[in-house]
Amino acid sequence: MAKKVNKLRDIALNPAQSFRTKKVAVAEWGVDVVLREPSVSIWLKWLKEHRDLGDSEGVSTEETVQRNLETDVEFLINVLLEEDLSPVFTPEDKPEVLKIYGPVHARLVHQAFELITSTNEAEKKSENLH
Repeated sequence: MAKKVNKLRDIALNPAQSFRTKKVAVAEWGVDVVLREPSVSIWLKWLKEHRDLGDSEGVSTEETVQRNLETDVEFLINVLLEEDLSPVFTPEDKPEVLKIYGPVHARLVHQAFELITSTNEAEKKSENLH
């Protein structure tokens, strides 16, 4: 007897279908890209780093800016996808991306943030289910 295929299970375990995505036209590059919600680990790392920036007594402005930039680059690497949903970058690309990170990249990071469901939105959706 053939094993029953659980389609919902396969969908739920598919990394490409576990995050909200958004297709974005990047005029400066002449292409469309896909942004996805960040992974929990990169989202928490970004939050921690940016919260810690407020408590950066004794840290130079240059170091603060560099830490902020590095976290934003890691975030971009995590959320920027090709149209086929494959990653554009790997973590090993971080030094190269750091060298060229600019306003276009920053706008993509900002747009990826918009995909994150806020706590208030999640609570409202949860209340509507009950």
